[in-house]
Amino acid sequence: MPDPTQDLADIVEPQIPSIAQTGSDWPLIAAGAVMAIALLAALYWHWRRRAPRRALQRLRGRTDPQRAAGELAALLPRFKRAPEPQWWEELQRLRFGPPQDDAQLVFERLRREAATLLQGRR
Repeated sequence: MPDPTQDLADIVEPQIPSIAQTGSDWPLIAAGAVMAIALLAALYWHWRRRAPRRALQRLRGRTDPQRAAGELAALLPRFKRAPEPQWWEELQRLRFGPPQDDAQLVFERLRREAATLLQGRR
């Protein structure tokens, strides 16, 4: 009797692999790289957007109100709304005027108002 594995081997189709071979892996690698770059760009944008808020938080513990008022004035271009003239005058008086007894309290109030100006709300 003939051996079926030897005699029929020519007409039996080869086994199909379970995973079909595709072309190159470069499109997948490129898509992963683009996604990673997009994620990093979004994180950087978020970090830069919060930079003025972090600067205001750092100003909270300052003991020298005149120096801290100068740093607060440097944040003015980042405000969403323009400060009121009274706020600006108080800040300038604190920066360049003679030392005041309540300078720390005035600075804390100006800093809190700056936080609302930074958000654009009143």
